[in-house]
Amino acid sequence: MATPGPPPAGTANPATHEPSSPPPDISLVRSEALTQRRPGSALAEPSRSKRRRIAVGVALGAVVVSGAVVAGVLLNGGGSPGGAKAGSGASASASASVSSSPTVEGTSRPQSLPPGAHREAGGFAWATPKGWKRDVKTGAEVHYTAPDGTQELAAKSSLARGDLMDSWEQSEQDARQGADYRKIRLERTTFRDHPAVVWEYSFTLQGEPWHARLLGFTVDGKSYQINTWYRPEAEERALETYGQVRDSFTVL
Repeated sequence: MATPGPPPAGTANPATHEPSSPPPDISLVRSEALTQRRPGSALAEPSRSKRRRIAVGVALGAVVVSGAVVAGVLLNGGGSPGGAKAGSGASASASASVSSSPTVEGTSRPQSLPPGAHREAGGFAWATPKGWKRDVKTGAEVHYTAPDGTQELAAKSSLARGDLMDSWEQSEQDARQGADYRKIRLERTTFRDHPAVVWEYSFTLQGEPWHARLLGFTVDGKSYQINTWYRPEAEERALETYGQVRDSFTVL
């Protein structure tokens, strides 16, 4: 999703896939650029994996965007290639029955987590696919890349800064300059009754098509992002995986 012209401060240059200083709450691209310098947003492996790191982060936590158009703008300004869509099974607004409170009311019992979920330093827990490559960009941002490199997942948290939609709309303006960037949707929604924003788009990275689906929401002054980037040919499986991971996401 490289953006053709020089994106404003806080966004990544999709054309070169090199993050410029992304806004604190966004990560647009997967990890192509990030992979090259291993910034803090996407996962990728040398050569081919690197390409996969098309990160696309959203302004939610302020993180991941690497070189693709949206990369540096969304997560923390850097991102990954691919981008699972937010929504049930693939829908960003889908609700999960996981509690977000750390303890059971009236007791000191620790919060129960969904089956297979593990805690992350960023103050959240999620159940990630087994056998995927883990890449910790920062203490609050973690990426997982599929063994075949066709999909990348990323989650992140950060202090909430302003209105999420405003931040993402600015990032989307910058992303329009990217290679073959096409917005599918950018709209307000809710995630477990919390205000949220879902951003879905497609772009081209090093000649290869990618699809991104980003979900950002705010809870008690903190912003969270659950994003995915994937190759179109792997869409069915990618959306199923993304839906399962998203629904397991638990704010601690």
